[in-house]
Amino acid sequence: MLFFQLAAAADTILVRQVPLVRTGFEQFVFVVSGLTSLMALVLVVVAIVLLLSLRAKAEETRGKLDELLAELRPLTRNANTMVEDASRMARNVNEVVERSRDTVKFADARVRRSVTALTDRVDDLSDLLGRVHTAAERVETVATTTVAGIKFGARALGITRKKKRGKVSRKVEKALKERPRLRRKD
Repeated sequence: MLFFQLAAAADTILVRQVPLVRTGFEQFVFVVSGLTSLMALVLVVVAIVLLLSLRAKAEETRGKLDELLAELRPLTRNANTMVEDASRMARNVNEVVERSRDTVKFADARVRRSVTALTDRVDDLSDLLGRVHTAAERVETVATTTVAGIKFGARALGITRKKKRGKVSRKVEKALKERPRLRRKD
């Protein structure tokens, strides 16, 4: 076979490809295409690096969150127990309020009865005072009439006493004399 190839090689013309002559625009497009390929490669490498750094940050953040959760678990347990205690206390308070309602109703009824009884007593006392006042007015009227009758009788019999004048200082006596006397016109 090698022999056949040698015979065929004598007839073969070796041709070398000559590059085409490119215009300025074609050359520009060729360079830009190459740069775009390089830029795409650089962007892919940068994206891979950024994704790896984001993954590392995510792992770091996950670790911190796990630590934070480990710290918060006892606090949440305490908060849950406090909520349970508060709900038990609220139930107890509701039970006490329910029990105290009967006591309050009983006390309210007693107070109402006492106030009613006290009002009745005050009304009775007021009536009694009204009667006493009326009787006192009658006694005062009778006494005034009696005293007036006694005075009238004493004057008629001539038994009246003159009023005694106490000692008056000279200044007052002098002031009384100097004052003009006014007469009433009836």
